[in-house]
Amino acid sequence: MRGEVTVRVECLMPEKLLERALREGAWFHSVRRTDAHALIVDCDETSAQILLKQCNRFHLPASVLSRRGRSALKSYAKRRATLPLGLMLCAALCWLFLGRIWLVDVAFTGEAAQLGDTVALESALRQAGVRPGISRDLDLDALGQTLRAEAGDYSYVGARLRGVQLSIEAVPEVPSPPLYDVSAARDLVSDRDGIVLSAVARSGELCVHPGDAVRRGQLLIRGEEIAGAEETQPIAALGEVVVRAWFAGEASLPTKQAQERFTGRSSAQSRLNTPWFHLSLTDGEAYVCQREEREVLPIGGLFIPVEVERVTRREVEAREVSIDQEILKRQLTSLAFADAALKLTREGPESYQILKRWIDFEAAGDRLIARSVIEISADAATTREALARNTSAN
Repeated sequence: MRGEVTVRVECLMPEKLLERALREGAWFHSVRRTDAHALIVDCDETSAQILLKQCNRFHLPASVLSRRGRSALKSYAKRRATLPLGLMLCAALCWLFLGRIWLVDVAFTGEAAQLGDTVALESALRQAGVRPGISRDLDLDALGQTLRAEAGDYSYVGARLRGVQLSIEAVPEVPSPPLYDVSAARDLVSDRDGIVLSAVARSGELCVHPGDAVRRGQLLIRGEEIAGAEETQPIAALGEVVVRAWFAGEASLPTKQAQERFTGRSSAQSRLNTPWFHLSLTDGEAYVCQREEREVLPIGGLFIPVEVERVTRREVEAREVSIDQEILKRQLTSLAFADAALKLTREGPESYQILKRWIDFEAAGDRLIARSVIEISADAATTREALARNTSAN
């Protein structure tokens, strides 16, 4: 049976050492001799202390090889005397930190999320005393109702805790659409050129039909209705006229590009440079088209600023090479469709559907021209006042 402590002792007379320890009250589970002057002793904690005390008394080398059971636990607790205090302090800090709110996040959702303004909600949060560092003991339902009442213009405001973060979710109110007044006389005209795909008049007289070509400003739905046998009365025209429209883009690039190549002729020129004079060492030939490489070799140092400047000239000739047609067409396709998309963004309607797109290429001298078209469908019916505003804005 092994003891709780294993001790290794080195001495010239181990038997006498063990006898002295036994007289002091030590008790050994087992004693093993590893060599003529070394012992491995298994014993309990008290016996180990007595044996180590005898070794210290006679200055004998001794070491504890291992500890087990209560002895190991006692030794670990002695080395970690501050561990319980540290654990309690860590638990207290975690309780203090996790028991408070450190992040406040405001998010807008819903169809009118882009209309959200954080200024009103942040002001309402400050008035409600919500700030980083407050306690988590909040009535979230009451906080949401308070924020909705203080901020205004929100159909819903809710609060939710996520760890140390307070998430505020707000749904802005959708602005009410303008009311339709049937007695406000108006006509609906086309806001662009195109071909009519479908036409529906909800009030008023329809003036175009599918397949008709319309121009910008052309009357689509007349704002009047029959009031009697031979009488009409003005009303507010209402309906949708979907037209097919086109936006074209164009781009061109040269089909050839200049390329330089070395002819094989070269010359070198060197010159001695000093602060006082310049001395030509060797002369070199100059070419009409050339590339120069300049090299400076200091030979004097800081106190004697003298250097040798060497210039190497290499003759080049320029020639035109054809650009790969496939690469050129890919570049032109991107540029032409980008031009068409830009025009669609600037001049097109806010809501539309792209029907198709295509591109054609045409060679003109040493350039290749690409013409792209984007075909869309959109409701072109608008009032004369809105058309005038768009015309002045453009």
